[in-house]
Amino acid sequence: MRKEEMMEAYLDSYEKISVYLHEAFYQGRSDAFRLVGPDGSYEPLKIDGITRSGKSYAKYTLRAPGNLVIGKEYFIVADYALRCPLRFGYIVRTERFDEEYYYDGELGAVYHDHALKLALWAPTAAEVKVKFSGKLCGMESLERGDKGVWRLTLNGDYDGCEYVYLVKVNGDWAETVDPYAKSANANKRKGYIVDEEVFRKDFGKKNLEPLHSYTDAVIYETSVRDFTKQFSIPGSGKFAGMSIEGLKTAGGLSAGFDHLKELGITHVQLMPVMEFTSVDEEHPDDYYNWGYDPGHYFIPEGSYALHPDDPYSRIRELQDLVIAYHKAGIRVNLDVVYNHMRERVGSDFEKIVPNYYFRLSKSGAPSNGSFCGNDLDSTRKMTRKMILDSLRHYTEGYGADGFRFDLMGILDVETMNEAEKMIHALDPNAMIYGEGWNMPTLLHDEDKAMIANQAKLPATGHFNDFFRNTVKGGEDLWVKGFGTGELSGIENLRHCLSGCVLEGDDGEAMFDSPEKSINYAECHDGATVWDKMKVANSGTDNSSRLARDKMMFALVLLSEGVPFIHSGEEFCRTKQGVSNSYASPDAINAIDWNRKDKYESLTKYVKDLIEFRKEFPVFRLKTRDEIRDRFNFSVTEDCVAKAEYDCRGMGLSYEKLTVWINGTEDSKELIFGDAQMILMDENGRNRGANPQMSAVLPGLSVLVSGK
Repeated sequence: MRKEEMMEAYLDSYEKISVYLHEAFYQGRSDAFRLVGPDGSYEPLKIDGITRSGKSYAKYTLRAPGNLVIGKEYFIVADYALRCPLRFGYIVRTERFDEEYYYDGELGAVYHDHALKLALWAPTAAEVKVKFSGKLCGMESLERGDKGVWRLTLNGDYDGCEYVYLVKVNGDWAETVDPYAKSANANKRKGYIVDEEVFRKDFGKKNLEPLHSYTDAVIYETSVRDFTKQFSIPGSGKFAGMSIEGLKTAGGLSAGFDHLKELGITHVQLMPVMEFTSVDEEHPDDYYNWGYDPGHYFIPEGSYALHPDDPYSRIRELQDLVIAYHKAGIRVNLDVVYNHMRERVGSDFEKIVPNYYFRLSKSGAPSNGSFCGNDLDSTRKMTRKMILDSLRHYTEGYGADGFRFDLMGILDVETMNEAEKMIHALDPNAMIYGEGWNMPTLLHDEDKAMIANQAKLPATGHFNDFFRNTVKGGEDLWVKGFGTGELSGIENLRHCLSGCVLEGDDGEAMFDSPEKSINYAECHDGATVWDKMKVANSGTDNSSRLARDKMMFALVLLSEGVPFIHSGEEFCRTKQGVSNSYASPDAINAIDWNRKDKYESLTKYVKDLIEFRKEFPVFRLKTRDEIRDRFNFSVTEDCVAKAEYDCRGMGLSYEKLTVWINGTEDSKELIFGDAQMILMDENGRNRGANPQMSAVLPGLSVLVSGK
């Protein structure tokens, strides 16, 4: 990027050098330019064009000689001996650069059996040194090898040593943390060398039931910090707190880990656990952040560790969390943020290879599809490799069972498909899904990993905002959906209940497989259902809102697709009306487990729904054709939605199940015609009931009958 000095020179392609000459230097005029090589050679350059750049600069386009070597130091000399370094500019964004310098081997610090191997990809660097501190101190130079990879092999006891790189790029030295470091001290001031043996663990996956389809999953999203911050215990708000047993509400009900085991969910989805930079790891209680501002892609977050300055604390505690959940039969998905970072200019990537890792316009302006001003460019080969290497690291080294991609629409289709293919080769049971919104990043629409391109992403799920808006209503608190009283959207329930795989009036369907539809009413970055109802359904009492809450849960858990629950939603979680609480204090974000005492009936209802969904595979159909064959939707004359499921040939006790949905506030009488069993009603499972010819469907409720 431009520095606005008296003269600047950039190698922007293999054929072109751009020179910016300030008008303060002889009105920005120079009749000749010369290239000074690393060997002292002095070569004249041909001027191909001159334009004005802004009000103060003249831009000269010079023809680059064909013998320039990337990574060597050159200087440009203008008239009157004005001199500046030739910086490696947008040449790093060319396809030729990617082809010539793409490296598919191992990077980072690999230490085992007293042998340390360092590898850093820095093709535009002229020199690279490593500085050690801790038990071993000193500085060593790395040697440049093929593909711009700098290497060093050392013997000795480097376990737990701190290290940073000193990288000379474009004439300037920068100190930076290894972007492939596996651990760091508090606040990532320095990287740590750790023994690779720590990542060779048995995570107990062999004890888990196979995941035959994404539709067999029930995902439960939570934040490590929020999950136990309410409790005054060792590990409160940290990795260690996630698997503590014996936690209780004020009324003596199960809380925390025990609550999840009782609820019956199959997957817990952890909000970002990769190192993020907005919380002081030495004083974490003074700050709060969800963590969608990554600072490093291979290091777990230190504020979630008991001892952030211990290089192994954060590693082992995240691993122990996963092992404990696997032992309980619960898989662990990680929420990952590869669309942007906390900052671009000060990032390790930008210090090591400027202008490469972040998506830029032709003028050099950073892409802002993430609304954070620094979209990562997943189309660059080494950015894509970093993403894949990071995903592999958390799959193999931490036992992760799947990944939820934040703002996935900023990533490209090819990267997502390569990630999915790699992860499923490592673990066929893994889940891959994300936010497939069409974000305004500098990427052609046909290349974005978004819902509109779902057919190009054969094994990737998407958060279904149509489902959310239909069931709960839009993100504005006063905008209603079916569950909050907008009954004109009742016909849209056909799409929601079918996993959005059936064609609409326009002949199009949202998804070609129910496995792609992540169905939810509430997640971390919107209003909770309870808070929305306080506005959208103001003037109603808690019993009415509780009935609506149950109805919306039934729609989520009895729809084709993949059900998703936000932590605390099952006992009417509130964030005091704050929707985007990413930096709000613990008083807003911490889960209030004592609400379970007050709203235990909802928790039991959700538990029954999960159990019911698992028992009846007709709610977990795997293909569009199955849904076409077995699902039928209609609306009765008195505004009751009716979803019928053909269960023949599924080994069940019933040939047909019917889900009756009453979004009105008035009770409705159901006349079955044939005797049916009431299997679920507004109170949950109905065991041991007798066949009935009719039933009363209370207002704001769901009933399931079986024939």
